[in-house]
Amino acid sequence: MDIQAYASAAVAGVPLLFVCIGLVEWLKAFKNSQGQQLIHGNWLLAASMLVGLVLGGGYMVAQTRPVAGDAWLGYVYWFAVAIYGIGLGVIASGLYSAVKAILERSSPLSVTLMDTERCSE
Repeated sequence: MDIQAYASAAVAGVPLLFVCIGLVEWLKAFKNSQGQQLIHGNWLLAASMLVGLVLGGGYMVAQTRPVAGDAWLGYVYWFAVAIYGIGLGVIASGLYSAVKAILERSSPLSVTLMDTERCSE
């Protein structure tokens, strides 16, 4: 399976990769009573993995069904579902981090926009 399989995975026309990134960003928006981000650091990485696992696993289950009656093929099916979900989580978090790093290094305008975003939080 190549990266294109993740990019083309869509539910009702909405790419799962973008949904995964969006949900992780939504989780980042939660603040405590002091206005600090509730989920950050390694917990955010774990959250992105969990979101990818749930969305990717759900997508795979919706697309195909496990083979009935054969325990080995059932294991292979569920292993593929788990790997697809983990892959979606890893790609979504890695893609977001890579794009953010590129934007921070590329132009003063993007840094200004990102700093404006931080100020509004």
